[in-house]
Amino acid sequence: MKIELEKKMVEKYPKFFEYLKENKEVITPIKFGFECGDGWYNLINTLMGCIYQHIENKKKEVSEKDCDYSVHIVQIKEKYGGLRFYIYGGDDYVNGMISLAENLSYKVCETCGSMNNVGQTTGWIYTICKDCYNKGIINAKEWKLND
Repeated sequence: MKIELEKKMVEKYPKFFEYLKENKEVITPIKFGFECGDGWYNLINTLMGCIYQHIENKKKEVSEKDCDYSVHIVQIKEKYGGLRFYIYGGDDYVNGMISLAENLSYKVCETCGSMNNVGQTTGWIYTICKDCYNKGIINAKEWKLND
């Protein structure tokens, strides 16, 4: 993912990345960055927004001073054509949101974000729409429409 998009999310949801701060400045958004295509930006941004809102709602249930509920995002990447979103903390509700987003990633082109004619390549598995595949954005021999 482009560094500009990564920084945008880090600035929008700084509490998820507090563990990366040194002298109140963000080091790298995550050690290796967000290791996926720009097309998943909206999916990841929506997921982070939902997690953030859930945390805020949890804090309202108890005194914020007494609340030690937090989530730290450890890694965001593509693996076997799907999104992988690793965290430290959270609860079953957050894990459910992550599972949903990871499953949805197989229906979203990792390159452009389209949800039309999304399939996967063979070999190195990449989730990509037919248009991006035809443009030769990635080097793959075969493409198959996802069910």
